Amino acid sequence: MRKVKKDGEDVSLTLKEFVLLEYFMRNPNKVINREELLGHLWDFNYSSFSNVIDVHVKNLRKKLGDGDPQGILETVRGVGYRLKG
Repeated sequence: MRKVKKDGEDVSLTLKEFVLLEYFMRNPNKVINREELLGHLWDFNYSSFSNVIDVHVKNLRKKLGDGDPQGILETVRGVGYRLKG
């Protein structure tokens, strides 16, 4: 488990959630497509038709208290996701 702080409170993240958040933070305001995220999170070819990225983003949003689909982790329909800076 990895931990981050939000509003002074510890938030426990899985390794994949932590790596995903870190990648978004290193690329603020950049729309990142699912294939790029899959390539960053896994070292092997993973089916781009899988919803594994969507599930990790949903879990990350929930843990960060970002229930708004267009909140800090914005969904860019048909393209990917973006961390609003």
